[in-house]
Amino acid sequence: MRRGLPGSPIGVLGLALALLLAACGLRADIDAVKRSNAPTGIQNEELMNQLAGARGQVSWSAEHPEKYKDNPNIILVRATVDRIGHSGTKHKVVMEWIHNRQTEKVDMERVVVDGEEKNLLGGAVQLFLLQLD
Repeated sequence: MRRGLPGSPIGVLGLALALLLAACGLRADIDAVKRSNAPTGIQNEELMNQLAGARGQVSWSAEHPEKYKDNPNIILVRATVDRIGHSGTKHKVVMEWIHNRQTEKVDMERVVVDGEEKNLLGGAVQLFLLQLD
């Protein structure tokens, strides 16, 4: 019997443990972004919950972005809102921030509304309009 192969129970358990440890390592970055109020003045977690409203849901994730691969202190945190408007239209809003572990600073990276990237002002207007739907 072969041991430690990727398809074996030991290999699967090892992979699951590695993924769990990686997720736990990024949890602090997600929490830092949730608590931050950059750049809107509203705590990011509250902002995303308001966007989701009663008809949506929010999911959070984090990763080491390829764009900043030379700086291991920069983590990309993404919040995704999937919601259904009053009219029944499905909307998806993705907001991304970077968290610098060394400086403890958080900054908005990009906003995508229904698959279209927006600048900060255009994104803010689009998000407001989604609230009306």
